Amino acid sequence: MQWETPEHQYKEKTNDWYASVILIAGALIAVEFLLNNFLLITLTVIGTIAFLLLAARRPELMHVEIGSSGVRTGNLLHPYTSLDGFTIAEYAHEHRLLLESNRHFLPLIVIPIPDTVNSDDVRNDIAEYLPEKELHESLPHLLFERLGF
Repeated sequence: MQWETPEHQYKEKTNDWYASVILIAGALIAVEFLLNNFLLITLTVIGTIAFLLLAARRPELMHVEIGSSGVRTGNLLHPYTSLDGFTIAEYAHEHRLLLESNRHFLPLIVIPIPDTVNSDDVRNDIAEYLPEKELHESLPHLLFERLGF
């Protein structure tokens, strides 16, 4: 089974959103200046610029394929030997395939499933290779999506 999907859900941000981020960063920089913490000012400026650039980037289309050797996302293959389980997270606006890998850093792999693909078919195809577990996305990940990232 294979499909094309954006890397993540993208929401167009208004000028007010960008102005709010810059205003909050400016307030932080003012407080840091009063505390004479110039290293933190530098980190805040760099972090704000990176944050704005990342938020403005549109997601690229990603090719997803469930095969006999593993799950391929773009050019990256996740072999079944490196995966411990899966679940299909069903939200009101989209479904997601959650894969639990045996990596220690970022063990949860989140793959969006578009409306054109039946999530039950995905579940049946991947259940041949992996056990289904109860997995949940992290709170910071869901919070960042709610804020529009």
